[in-house]
Amino acid sequence: MFFLLLSTLLFLQSSADGSIKTEESYWTLKPNVLVVNVNVGEDVNVPLICGEAYEGENITWTRNDENLEAQGNRIVVTVEGWMGGNYSCFNSEGSYLNHTLVLAQWTFRKFIKNTPKKGYIDCSTNNYGGSFKCDWTWDANRNGHVAHIKATRPGGSNISCSLDSSRNITCLDHDYCPYAEEVERINLTIYFRSSFVVESYNTKFYIMDIVRPDMVPISRINKTSVEVKYPHSWSTPSSYFPLMFQVKEIRCRKHDNCDCSKPYSQEIFFTQSHQLPVTKGMTVCVRARDEFCNSSWGDWNQYKYVYLRFVKFLSKTLICFTTIKIVLLLY
Repeated sequence: MFFLLLSTLLFLQSSADGSIKTEESYWTLKPNVLVVNVNVGEDVNVPLICGEAYEGENITWTRNDENLEAQGNRIVVTVEGWMGGNYSCFNSEGSYLNHTLVLAQWTFRKFIKNTPKKGYIDCSTNNYGGSFKCDWTWDANRNGHVAHIKATRPGGSNISCSLDSSRNITCLDHDYCPYAEEVERINLTIYFRSSFVVESYNTKFYIMDIVRPDMVPISRINKTSVEVKYPHSWSTPSSYFPLMFQVKEIRCRKHDNCDCSKPYSQEIFFTQSHQLPVTKGMTVCVRARDEFCNSSWGDWNQYKYVYLRFVKFLSKTLICFTTIKIVLLLY
């Protein structure tokens, strides 16, 4: 009881002095990168070490290429507010030995936007292969990048993640089995860095919650019918991974890019590859989702019945126009 009371008094004293316990204020994000938890108006003392092998040597330090007065293998630097930095150490001859990147982490959410439907981080996959992609929307006033990605499942996992060409991330759960029940969610944390400040964003999900089929292929069979099939990227066999198709037939004056998202009174649903009749002047819209999971629908695909007479008329018009243009050029 005495030690508990003494610890409480010491904690209150440190809070009154405006200091923070060093061991609770920083942590290692990855090798050579320290993250310091700071709040507005707080200064945090962070101990740095050049390396165990350099004990007793004459070591000098720089912060962002500017010389520091502190010397020795072990020094203590003060992180003021959100002013982190890149600290490098050198031997007596001026040769580079090591460095530590110190990043300040705040509790704000300023680097990426929180969209109404997708939140901060939007993850999806087009099948049950164990891979998934995540994207986000950068704030217009921030120029940041991904500093670190951490994806795990409770009890251990083997999930690898990397940045793709679009600066989004692609991950693969090497232990995922599509025929077994998912017991634990994937816990994904992405650390975004801008200058020497870092923000962390976290999301948790099952693969079955984020599965979203690719666009459904629609192929023309004859003048009056089309066939709807499973996307090539979808998991097989389809009997074990059935899809639910949603079909609309709408009237649209455009030749393409009709708005299939608007509600229509006539809609049909089915679960297997299917042949559909097509009415003249109408557009068929089709999309799909997993039949057994309440996951997201895929994007709409559409097929518009084009009048054969109109196509012939358009072809003749183009031929005539080209002929007239050639005659005028020769003239």
